[in-house]
Amino acid sequence: MKIPPYWVKTRYEGQDDRGQTHRIVASGWSFVSLNEAREEAVARAKRIFERLMGGERLDRYEYHDVPVKEEILRQITHDGKTIALITRNRYGAEVLNCNQVLFVDVDFPKARPLGFWAALGGLFRKQKNRNSHDALIHETTQGVISWSDRNSDHGFRLYRTKEGLRLLFTDRLHDPISPQTEALLKELHADPLYGVLTRKQQCFRARLTSKPWRCNCPNPPSAFPWEDKEKEKEYRDWQLIYEKKNTGFRTCEFVGEFGKKNMVSQARSIMEIHDRETGVRKKCPLA
Repeated sequence: MKIPPYWVKTRYEGQDDRGQTHRIVASGWSFVSLNEAREEAVARAKRIFERLMGGERLDRYEYHDVPVKEEILRQITHDGKTIALITRNRYGAEVLNCNQVLFVDVDFPKARPLGFWAALGGLFRKQKNRNSHDALIHETTQGVISWSDRNSDHGFRLYRTKEGLRLLFTDRLHDPISPQTEALLKELHADPLYGVLTRKQQCFRARLTSKPWRCNCPNPPSAFPWEDKEKEKEYRDWQLIYEKKNTGFRTCEFVGEFGKKNMVSQARSIMEIHDRETGVRKKCPLA
């Protein structure tokens, strides 16, 4: 998993040819130490400044070429080996990152807006929209079940999320960067961006807690890593509010098991954590 445990955000100031001062803020990371992360942050900020002064476009330089920038909350081990990390993503939700246990999220298609004449129906509009949405949910679910019928050598648990389905594969372990995994994600019509991130980060991800805007919570005031203690304090205050709001919601509801019934031990460990943290058994809204 390419998720560095050490991150530092720092500033670099330099002057252009006209003597104007420019400030660059950049993050540095390390798998070794905070000092190495700090050195990397300073070096990156300086490189970014020099490239900007050289006339390069913002969307082309290394600002975007970074590993996942998330605070590591917990390490999950199995038989003495790290098999997963729980991190907090950019908008504050907790995320389960697994190096071999495969998660696949399949989004429900967006319902097409009603045409002009249909919109004139007034009283019937909401019902038609609801029927259309229910049909898309049914169609997507049946598509996954049909895939399982054609690929019965795979075993997975199926969950419903707020806007889609989630599959947790349990019968075997998977390599995030293998061609077989890439093909499987495409067959299931997983989000293409998820496929890119899976290869880049060399892990499978599943959100465990609510998106803030779905649980009546404001977005976080800043993002990890923080520039100073004051920024971190603001974030921790927000975090307390978010965690309290999240208790009234769940991330998934269990639909059923499909395909092969055997479950490898590593997948069972991940499943137990996933089901507990997402609130699968709670009786509350999805978020």
